[in-house]
Amino acid sequence: MRTVTFWLLSLLLASPAALALTGNVVATDNVKAHLASEVSTIAPGQSFWVALEFNIRDGWHTYWRNPGDSGQATTLQWRLPPGFTAGDIIWPTPHRFELPPLVNYGYAKHAVHLVNIVAPKDLKAGTPAVLSAKASWLVCSDVCIPEDAELKLKLPVNAQPGAVDPAEAALFAAARSELPGAAPAASAARIDGGELKITLGKEWGAALSQIKSLAFFPYDEGGIEYAAPQTLTRTKDTVELAMKLGDRPPQAGTIRGVLLATEQSGDGLSAVPMEIGARFSGPAGSAAAATAAGTVEKAAASLPVLLLSAVLGGLILNLMPCVFPVLSIKAIGLVEQAKRHPAAVRTKGLVFAAGVISSMLCLAAVMLALRAGGEQVGWGFQLQSPLFVTLLVYLLLAVGLNLSGVFEVGGGLAGVGDSLTQGDSYRASFFTGVLTTLVATPCTAPYMAFAIGAALTQPPIFALCIFAALGFGLALPYLLLSFAPWMRRALPRPGAWMDTLKQFFAFPIYASAAWLLWVLAQQTSSIGFGAALAGAVLIALAAWAYQKSKSSSTGGRVAALVTASFAVLLAFVLPMRFADLAAASSGASAGSAHAADEWQPYDAAKVAALNAAGRPLLVNFTASWCLTCLVNERNAFADSAVQEVLRNKNVTLMKGDWTNRDAAITQALAAFGRAGVPLYVVYNSRPGSSEPVILPQLLTAAIVQGAFADTPAHTAAP
Repeated sequence: MRTVTFWLLSLLLASPAALALTGNVVATDNVKAHLASEVSTIAPGQSFWVALEFNIRDGWHTYWRNPGDSGQATTLQWRLPPGFTAGDIIWPTPHRFELPPLVNYGYAKHAVHLVNIVAPKDLKAGTPAVLSAKASWLVCSDVCIPEDAELKLKLPVNAQPGAVDPAEAALFAAARSELPGAAPAASAARIDGGELKITLGKEWGAALSQIKSLAFFPYDEGGIEYAAPQTLTRTKDTVELAMKLGDRPPQAGTIRGVLLATEQSGDGLSAVPMEIGARFSGPAGSAAAATAAGTVEKAAASLPVLLLSAVLGGLILNLMPCVFPVLSIKAIGLVEQAKRHPAAVRTKGLVFAAGVISSMLCLAAVMLALRAGGEQVGWGFQLQSPLFVTLLVYLLLAVGLNLSGVFEVGGGLAGVGDSLTQGDSYRASFFTGVLTTLVATPCTAPYMAFAIGAALTQPPIFALCIFAALGFGLALPYLLLSFAPWMRRALPRPGAWMDTLKQFFAFPIYASAAWLLWVLAQQTSSIGFGAALAGAVLIALAAWAYQKSKSSSTGGRVAALVTASFAVLLAFVLPMRFADLAAASSGASAGSAHAADEWQPYDAAKVAALNAAGRPLLVNFTASWCLTCLVNERNAFADSAVQEVLRNKNVTLMKGDWTNRDAAITQALAAFGRAGVPLYVVYNSRPGSSEPVILPQLLTAAIVQGAFADTPAHTAAP
């Protein structure tokens, strides 16, 4: 669930004191790490315990093995002498940290992680054993900072097993007191109505009557909704804890975790953590079947609405600015094809639609597979890759050069799409559909956001149906022109003007390529951006050389083709080598007309704090590659009247920049049922209402002003 981009940006915030530190005690700005051994000496074959102790700065926390909605578990990478083995971390009972709408599991102030070490039987006495480990952890407050330390222990080796070190005895005793104990009896699990239910039966005996409340911390990520309430119900012989299922429901077998019981203890209450393994009742696979049945039943009921929303969203997507360049290619093809046999025109329309829908399904399948593997991705995820953006620049540049007449592939205007592949015009129609899908991904249209956000919560087969409907809506205008003779008759007659129009349409393509280069400048380093520019020149060289080969002699043709091939190869090698170099600074969406200091970076903890304090807040989830976002920022947020309203009402402006992949922003989008940008959320815009309000995806100055029309003036936040 963590991305390379997240770590690179976080490392820029990390204190230099957190890096390259060694010893058995290392202090960073936020955590004091201590590696200790329970025994003062070791013997051949001896099993002993070591502890990684954290003393954590006030107001900060580290994470459990399952960090919850965000975060990263602590890790230990051991470098041990030959023959030594180290077990997994034994985790103390976690605490729950609420940062609405997120919930995390971890530790504040102090945590001790135990690890069992076994020495080899052939270990020679007299030579000290040096145990080294690299401890890595994420520590968070209002920001998150990855820290690490090199820790070492030097233990003498004797012939007889070592005794407990008195100096460390209290540490290990306290650590064991924080571990979850064994449950007094077995427990059962089942899935019912979208909930995971854990049942403690009569085998628990008198312990049931002592339980006042329960909280379950699952070992595996994604099984439950961490922020959803966990409800306890009691019968005569059982206690049942119900919780909402997550995006990766547990399957058949056993679900393991820590059950934290609040029990009556004398006149007071005490917290009793227990490690449980709740087995799903019924034959193997029944839990998975129940999960699937419940999910499918709910999804089937809402599927017609989602399909209709997806078709409408795809249809409106044709009007979005990121799709206009490809519309020009389709228009040229239709003008020439209108004079042909209607059957040929209809076939081309179907092939084009097949290209749109199949490529949409491929994108959806990749996205669903990545999400199933724990990646936080959404609509337009491929544009978060500098390499993909660079290759899309090359593709658009090649299409533009073809329209401008720099090179020709195929025999006529209907072969415009053949710049993507050689062959007949059916192949051209198919790949024009593919290109339409690729260029459409930066945009989100009305209805479409709801459909895609919901699709990512559905079973895979329903999700793919929704994405297919989105592709159908995107291809629908072209299909209508292909199948409606009266619409084709409205098109102008073919003539010499078409060549001029074709060349004119190259300029929207060039503009799209230039825009993507601007996006790339926000994502990569100056070296990566320079490599993309050099690659674009090489693509132009390849196009010129290819065209030159068609009118050259045999020797000249070979030289030109070799030049074109080498230029294309080098153009692809350059971004593969340099595109993913990190940018010097995070690419805060530069399309906003606000000064940089007016928009604060998105911070879930600060959102919760401002909301609790009743402060008016506008959160703008955006990305540099999202044209809809940039248009909204230019038309709405840059408006002087809007800026005056925001200043007069002292509205805090916060920006969630999704230009590069960011798990925290992906989770925030998912909390509002969205899988992509733009998303605009307003808090405390009306007195007495703290519920967030989602603004339309297509903004105007009037919409933003209206959102804060009833907001009372606030003094500036401290």
